[in-house]
Amino acid sequence: MTGDRISILIPTRNRPGILRRTLDELLGRGFGGYPLLVYDDASDEPEAIAAVVAVWPGGRVVHGKKRGGQATGRNSLLRAAATDFALMLDDDSWPEDRGLFEAAADEMSGAGIGVGTFQYRSLADGKLSIPEGEGRGRVMSFLGGASLFDVKQVLGVGGFLEPLVYGYEEPELSLRLWLNGVRIEQFPAVVVAHNHFETPDEKRDYREYDYYYARNSILMSAMNFPLVLGLPHGIFRSVRRSLYRRRNTWAKVRGTVAGVVDTFRMGAMRKPCGIAKAWEWIKGRPS
Repeated sequence: MTGDRISILIPTRNRPGILRRTLDELLGRGFGGYPLLVYDDASDEPEAIAAVVAVWPGGRVVHGKKRGGQATGRNSLLRAAATDFALMLDDDSWPEDRGLFEAAADEMSGAGIGVGTFQYRSLADGKLSIPEGEGRGRVMSFLGGASLFDVKQVLGVGGFLEPLVYGYEEPELSLRLWLNGVRIEQFPAVVVAHNHFETPDEKRDYREYDYYYARNSILMSAMNFPLVLGLPHGIFRSVRRSLYRRRNTWAKVRGTVAGVVDTFRMGAMRKPCGIAKAWEWIKGRPS
């Protein structure tokens, strides 16, 4: 399965230099025949993003009118894609071998898999996302910057939950995919380089980052599980994560409070499963 059935989708914001490195790497590995769509999440200098995308043959930019985050950006790209499948990358990631990727894509298509997730290799420290020796098989979640989506199956469950903005948007969608019988499988042979370094060039707001993760860890459970189980489970996970890395304490407190408040504010969007199904997921043994 080649570029006639697969688009490359990349959301970005304010990082034209990092995006340019990614596109250069992709072009150098033979991905230039794939349609490219980049979502510009209301960058301060959108013309800089457009200039970078112009190096790609037929590359297109979808401009966000106001900032919406990764969830909105990825949904916008999925809706704009004209292909059956979409290679979802971050603006700092790329597959290292096109042949291995296309072989996995063929296998995924033939088996009716909804999401295929790949091995992330950090360029900063060489760490792998999938433990060495762990093989191909069904998993509970995917990496948004290293996955191939069956567009219809992913949009069929509603895509990403846009109010999350970013932070836990991937495991939240993974949960809904599982609840709707859509398979996620990992392909460790496909390695995706992750050009992530915590430097000023990354342009990350870590106060905002910690706020959203504290908030969304609650919403993930509270939106999909019965409230009597989902809310305490989400609060527990939020507090545990906040204590793991000691920084931006006030942002995390605000995020935790917002997660509880937004659970009720977004009540009309809740689609809770049954207690038994929720417990199956929490225990980490979904069938």
